Amino acid sequence: QLERTDDARVYTKNSCGENEWIAVKCQVTAADSNMHQWVNHLGKTHLTMEPHIIAIYNTLRQARHPLYTFLRQTTRDTLMLNWTARNTLTQVSGKSLGDYQASAGVGQVFQLIEKMWSRYSFFESTGLPNELASRGFTEDVQIPAYLYREDGMKLWNAIGGFATDFVDEVFDSDEAVASDEVVQEWAKETTDPDRG
Repeated sequence: QLERTDDARVYTKNSCGENEWIAVKCQVTAADSNMHQWVNHLGKTHLTMEPHIIAIYNTLRQARHPLYTFLRQTTRDTLMLNWTARNTLTQVSGKSLGDYQASAGVGQVFQLIEKMWSRYSFFESTGLPNELASRGFTEDVQIPAYLYREDGMKLWNAIGGFATDFVDEVFDSDEAVASDEVVQEWAKETTDPDRG
C-alpha cells in the first residue's frame, strides 16, 4: 500500500505494470532504509549505547577496572559520532541534514524512535537469537543460504565466547561480580534514569 486509507490499493507484481512495480519497490526500499538507518541504527545502537558508555567512563575507566580494557574497544568513537550526528543529521532546525535525507524528517524520525522504545524490552529484544526468533527465523527453519542468520550466528557465538572467557578471567564466580563495588556502581549508573 502506498496510500494511508483503509481501502488503499495493495500492489503486487501481478497487479500492476512493470514500471509501476519498479516504483512501488523503490518506495518500499526507501522506507525500509529509513527505518533501518534512523530507528535501528541511530535509535537502537548509537543512542541506546550512549548512557552505557558514559557510565563505563564514569566508573570502570576511572577505577582502571579490568573490564574497561575489554569495553574500551567496543565503545570507541561512539560518543564523538553521536555528537557529530546531533550537530548535523538530527539538528532540530531548518538546516538539519536529516530533514533532507529522511523522507519523514527529523521530528518524525524521533517520534518513530520513541515509538520503538515504548515497545522495547531489553531482555526480550536484544541479541541476534532473540531478534531472529521474533521474526520467525530460528535455526530450525530451513532457508537455503540465509547468510544473515548463518554468518550472524557464527559471529554472535564467537564474540559471546570471547566475552565469556574475558569475564571468567576477571571473575571466578557470580559472587565475585556481585561483590565488586565498581561493577555494581557501573550497573547502578547505567540503570538509574536520573543519572543517565
